[in-house]
Amino acid sequence: MKQIISGLLSLSLLSTISCGLSDNTKRLILSTSIGCGVGLALGAVYDETQRKKDSKDKKNDIQRQIKSSLAMEKKKPQNKGKIVGLGAGCLAGLGTGFYLNTMYDNMAEEMKKQGITLTKSERGGETVALTATMDGGIAFEDGKADLKGKGKENIDKLAEALAAYPETKVNISGHANKTGSEDLNLSLSKDRAVTAKNALTSNGVESKRIGNIEGLGSSSPLKGVDPKDGSNRRVEVEIVPAS
Repeated sequence: MKQIISGLLSLSLLSTISCGLSDNTKRLILSTSIGCGVGLALGAVYDETQRKKDSKDKKNDIQRQIKSSLAMEKKKPQNKGKIVGLGAGCLAGLGTGFYLNTMYDNMAEEMKKQGITLTKSERGGETVALTATMDGGIAFEDGKADLKGKGKENIDKLAEALAAYPETKVNISGHANKTGSEDLNLSLSKDRAVTAKNALTSNGVESKRIGNIEGLGSSSPLKGVDPKDGSNRRVEVEIVPAS
């Protein structure tokens, strides 16, 4: 009975979410049942029996269809400036690399407008993490750890992006430029990381999705930047798979 109910719910969900997609896309989603709900675009419920039968080619097909659908969704006038995400179930169905690459492709341009630089970390040719770097001096004044102006807007936008990709967690590191004593820099940088963490959780990011919080002082200046430069007053948020 549970399997029957689950199947009916799956078909209902697919029918609802896939509204507006092409017939070919609908057939592909229904035939593969590769499990994931796309937050604002499309979705499917992962079926264990079907999963065992899915080939790598079918998985690649559904990945292409999802990416195409996300791209079309972002172009809609009402979604301009919004982060279009992947819902629960995608990480297991599509894999870490594809999930994070989709997140990067969807977020990077919009993040850049907000003063956030998004970079990929790769291992063995696969993306394993994304790092969002907040603009330094824009976010934090010298000797202070409170977010103001653009820094607050940065956190708001990042929280929106994290909400659209629920199968991720974050590690937060605070940084300082090389002025004053390093003991003070370490304390200040930790306070900045905690400030960012509190801002994210107050914007709806669940506390269980927050991983490591650390202050690195002035030990990790931006590449090619004078350690004393104010742009090193920053917070970096590493985005990794929740699993």
